[in-house]
Amino acid sequence: MWDVLSADFDQSITAEKCLNNVIKNTVNGSIIIFHDSIKAEKNLKYILPKILVHFSEKGYLFKVLE
Repeated sequence: MWDVLSADFDQSITAEKCLNNVIKNTVNGSIIIFHDSIKAEKNLKYILPKILVHFSEKGYLFKVLE
């Protein structure tokens, strides 16, 4: 089950706040929820690349859950 909700869908918060939310709440083994929707598009396009770089630099790996 997921443990970090990015809140990328919430149009009342900034993309920077979404980014900080994910960074602050993610720990080793976390599953982060991002949304593929029109409401989330602006925030998702901003935060996802930054999240991938941030955690890659810390040695985290990314895997698809099946």
